[in-house]
Formats: sequence, structure tokens, C-alpha cells
Amino acid sequence: MIDEVDGVTQALPVHSDSPIRRRFVCADRTYSLMLSLDLLGDWVVMQSWGSRVNKHGGGKSRAFATFEAGLAALTALARVRQERGYQLVE
Repeated sequence: MIDEVDGVTQALPVHSDSPIRRRFVCADRTYSLMLSLDLLGDWVVMQSWGSRVNKHGGGKSRAFATFEAGLAALTALARVRQERGYQLVE
């Protein structure tokens, strides 16, 4: 990105206003993660999970003060899912 004032190249912003989503599946389970900005300005990681066989599932969310903290939490949760045999779905 070019700074319009002095024409010097500046780094792009680290965060995005659009949600970051990750979806994982295994034989009979599904797991989703989403990092998004809420109306209060907090970054929220939302987790949801469920069975691919029946309608059992659940979810929870955690708020973070910064994008970096939320992204670190999302990355750690995604790593755990993959270590437990889930496959990332594009």
C-alpha cells in the first residue's frame, strides 16, 4: 500500500475486517472455527462442533482484545483439530 502523503510504501494492515473461517471434518464429526470482529471492537473466536450422524453438537466463543491474540488462538485450535485426525476442508 502506498502512503498518499509522502509516496512511501507502507505495510498492509495485519488484520482483516472479513471473518477468517476454518472447517474440519473426520469420519463422523465436524468442527468449525471463525475469527471475526464484533460490534464492541473485540476479536471473537467462535467454535462450533457437531456430529455428521445425528444432530448433537455445541459451540462456544471467546473474545480477544487484539487481532493477533485471536489469530493465535484460532491457529492453536486448528492445530489441535489436525492432531486429532480432522481434515481441513476448503
